[in-house]
Amino acid sequence: MRKIIYATGLVLTMATMSSCKKYLDIVPVGKVVPTTVEDFTQELDIAYLTTDLDKGLAGYRGDEITVNETRSRDVDLILNNFLWDENGPAKSLTYGWRNKYQQLFYANHIIEAAPAATGGSSAQKAQLLGEAYLMRAYVHFNLVNLYGNAYNEATAATDKAVPVITEVDMEKVARRNTVKEVYTQVLADLEQGLSLVNVDAFETAQSYKFSKTAGMAMAARIYLYTHQWEKALNAAKAVLEKKNTLADFNTSNTLPTLYNSIETIQAFEQNFNAVLVQTAYVSDKLFSMYNTTGDLRLKIFYGKDSKGKNTVAKTNFGNNYRQSFRVAEMYLIAAEAAAQLNQPEVARNYIDQLTQRRHTPAFHATEQIRLATLSGKDLLQEIYDERFRELSFEGHRWFDLRRTSQPEIVHTLKGKSVTLKANDPRYTIRIPMDAVANNPLLNE
Repeated sequence: MRKIIYATGLVLTMATMSSCKKYLDIVPVGKVVPTTVEDFTQELDIAYLTTDLDKGLAGYRGDEITVNETRSRDVDLILNNFLWDENGPAKSLTYGWRNKYQQLFYANHIIEAAPAATGGSSAQKAQLLGEAYLMRAYVHFNLVNLYGNAYNEATAATDKAVPVITEVDMEKVARRNTVKEVYTQVLADLEQGLSLVNVDAFETAQSYKFSKTAGMAMAARIYLYTHQWEKALNAAKAVLEKKNTLADFNTSNTLPTLYNSIETIQAFEQNFNAVLVQTAYVSDKLFSMYNTTGDLRLKIFYGKDSKGKNTVAKTNFGNNYRQSFRVAEMYLIAAEAAAQLNQPEVARNYIDQLTQRRHTPAFHATEQIRLATLSGKDLLQEIYDERFRELSFEGHRWFDLRRTSQPEIVHTLKGKSVTLKANDPRYTIRIPMDAVANNPLLNE
C-alpha cells in the first residue's frame, strides 16, 4: 500500500539538536533543496511516513485493555503508561513528540516554499498546499488532545497545551500555547486546507493522503470535539454524501480497519506495533458491551488465545492495518451531533444504519425496539457505548473518555492496583521529559 512512499528519496534529512532554541530541537541537515512541485510532493510523503504509536499507547490508559502479563519482556514497555505514570521509572515506550514536530516542520516548509515551486499544474500545486495545511491541522489537533486538557469553552483560553508552530524559524523559542490558541490555529488551517485540496479521493495505494473527503472527515471530528454540533453534523453528512458504504458483517468478515477496506476514507496512521498488540487483552468491560449471540463484531474484531483470553484481531502491527478516518465513524459523529442538537430521530437513524450491518437480523430487530425508546441523555450514552464497541482499538477510546465523562478507572498489573480518579489531572498526558529537558519553557 505504501510502496509509493517507500520509493521516494529523502528530500530533507532531519537531525536532532539539543538547543531549545532550534525549532523544538529539530533542524535540517544535508538537505537537497526542493524546487519543483514533485520535489515538494516527495517531501510531504516523508511527513506522511513519519508516524508514531501515540494513539495505541494511549489506549493502555483507558478501559479497553487489560495486560497480557505472560509477555513479561514486553510488560515493562507499557508499564508506566498503563499505570498513568508515563515518565515513571520503567523503561517504557514513550510518546512521539519529536515525530509530530518533524511533521510540522515539513508542513511548514511546504506552506512557505511550495508557492514558488516550478513544474506541475496549478491544481497540483493547490492540492499539495492543501495537504500541507491539513497535515498541520491534524498534527496540532492530535498534540492538543494528548498534552492539553480536553476542550472546555469555559477554560480553553487559560488551559496550557503545546507550542503552535507555523513557520520555519530555527531561533524561535517555543512556549506552550493555550488549548484555545491551538484550536484556533487548527480551525484556520482546516479551512485553508479544504479550500485548496481538489482531489475527492485517492486510489487505494495513495489513500494515506489528505483528499477533500478526508479533510471533511477531519472537520467532522474536530467540530465534534469542540462542541460545534451543527458543523459536525453537516460535515459528517457531506462525507456520507461522497462515501457511505459500510462493511456488512452478515455477508463478509473482512476487517474495516484494513487500509483497503470499503470503509476507508484515509489510511494514514498505524497505531499499534507488535508489542502493543500482543501485550493487550480485551478488557472485560469492553467485551461485555457486546451481545454474545447477536453482535457479529465479537467474532470479527476479536479472537481467543490458548488460555481462552480475548485477544485483538481488528488491528495488528502489519502495514495493512492503517486507518485515520473511516465511514463508520462518520455515522457515529452524525448521530452524536444530532443527539446534542435534540434531533433524536435523526440520531437513531444513523445508529440504525450502522448497526444493521453489525448485528444479526433477529438481534437487530430487538435493538431497533430498544433504540426507539431512547432519547436525551440515555440516547447520548447509547451513542458513546456504540463508539466504544465500533471504534475499539483504533485510537479513539482515550480521547472519547477525556472529552465526555472522564470516569474513574482502576488498573491492576503485577498485583498492584492503581486508580485514575474521575476528572483526574492524569487524563492529560505530561509532555515527555526529554522534550522538557531540551526546552525548559515547556514546563511553564
